[in-house]
Amino acid sequence: MSKLASFFDFIYRVGIMLILFLLIQLPPVAISIANRHPNNLWLTILLLAIFLIMFAFIIGWARRLYNQYNQLSGGHFRIGLVILGYFVLLIGMSFFGQLNMLLFHQTQTANNQAIAQMLTHNQLATVVFAISSFTLTPVAEELIFRGVLTNLFFKPDWFWPKIILSGLVFSLAHISTNIVSFCTYCFMGMVLAYVYRRSGSLKNSIALHALNNIVAMAALLKI
Repeated sequence: MSKLASFFDFIYRVGIMLILFLLIQLPPVAISIANRHPNNLWLTILLLAIFLIMFAFIIGWARRLYNQYNQLSGGHFRIGLVILGYFVLLIGMSFFGQLNMLLFHQTQTANNQAIAQMLTHNQLATVVFAISSFTLTPVAEELIFRGVLTNLFFKPDWFWPKIILSGLVFSLAHISTNIVSFCTYCFMGMVLAYVYRRSGSLKNSIALHALNNIVAMAALLKI
């Protein structure tokens, strides 16, 4: 492949990621609008339908891209790696949480604060959003930030550059108001990427992401 062709291929891949990056920001907008009209049932149903359709489109397209560019094969579901990854996440998130409180006096990240605000106004929207947080969201985000991203850039055997890139871009997709918050999501993204690349199967990072989200959602809902 010539240098010019390689350049345009790189731009094409960056464009794919940019579109996916922007698309994954859209479903929560429907929930936010529904929360502004908690007494309008039909508008809520319409917005939730849009929410689900957007997720279906994102997951479908990201899955096709993942199958097209996937560099790994023969991976299996490894429950031990998922559990180990979760304990690493617990330790890391606890550390960054304490650091965030010490340096910036914040008990939770801006991203979690935004999520909490979406869980208090519209009961139907809250139920759908809560369920999607550990079903649709892990699948969509793992397809995008692990399945597609880590396979689009760097050579197949470049392990750590892929891990770091995944963490950085994943963090950019979440609301951060300070460096500690940014590092929190970067760390999470890197752990998820490590689990995926180490196991060779996206099922493992999806399971880890879902486990993390269901615990976090239960804490936000005070279940």
